Amino acid sequence: MSPVSALVLIQALDDRRQELLESLEGLSPEALQARPAAGAWSMLEVIEHLVVAEQVILQGLPDPASLVGRPRSLLQRCTYFLVVLILRFGIPVKVPSRRMLPTGTVPLAELRDRWDATFRWLRTYAEGLPPAGGDPAVFTHPVSGPITLRQALRLDGLHLEGHARQLRRLQPRRPA
Repeated sequence: MSPVSALVLIQALDDRRQELLESLEGLSPEALQARPAAGAWSMLEVIEHLVVAEQVILQGLPDPASLVGRPRSLLQRCTYFLVVLILRFGIPVKVPSRRMLPTGTVPLAELRDRWDATFRWLRTYAEGLPPAGGDPAVFTHPVSGPITLRQALRLDGLHLEGHARQLRRLQPRRPA
């Protein structure tokens, strides 16, 4: 993957993320924290999950130069496509890592700041890719194992869209 194509994908994902956050900006803290049902996540928890899930996959945003490509088995390559299908079709599954669970205690402004930092890090990583391309499997998904930047961005986009649909259902109806 070239730096330019990576940056284009990152920008598209960032634009979608910004739209999602802007759709929540006018809501009260009570509306953001309201649980639609017992045991269900609030809108704020959904956003927190999106933020922490990215940080888990991106390994806590280390110095991009410290990332090392890892080999991928055939099983891991196949499992990646299974994860894509699960996300694409919105099949409910348990969170694959406890580290991706929201605490429900982080305000929206702080989540936005953390998410902004993730996207700054992604841009820095993409800018450091070799101009001729190359996309080593330096990230780790808890189910599919080592994944490339292109794969991480694809999963991230599908994950974001699935939870965006969830958030649209949870948002209070605005008067026409």
